[in-house]
Amino acid sequence: MRIAGLTAFAAGALILPATLAPAASAEVEDITIYAWGNSEVPVACDYVGANCSVMARMFGSDYALPATVTINGRELSSPERLDYPDRERSAIRGTWRPPAKGTYTIVATQGSSTKTLVVEITGDPQLGSGSAGLLPSGSR
Repeated sequence: MRIAGLTAFAAGALILPATLAPAASAEVEDITIYAWGNSEVPVACDYVGANCSVMARMFGSDYALPATVTINGRELSSPERLDYPDRERSAIRGTWRPPAKGTYTIVATQGSSTKTLVVEITGDPQLGSGSAGLLPSGSR
């Protein structure tokens, strides 16, 4: 009986630190991507060579934690970080030019939070004739 009581106490002691640990409160909110059309109006980033603007937005009290954005496993080149302390928000944005037709997976990560956006590049270079192929999926 005493051994069972000690075992239960020991098991409870292992659980206790996990329940007392502060929860991370940084979260990736969303990922957006668009290209500029001929009339300076945002259009779908769905053709080879498009000048695409990629942005991931984060929120929460730990908004300033490091964050990354990758496209098919490669970090977004020359990302710009924007912080909004009064709103507990931040963002990472950069430019990406799809090199070829195909499926590209954009992943934004901050702490343990992750969002994913799958983009289909279907249009020929400079034509922008592809379909709007944004298929969002995500997990946290």
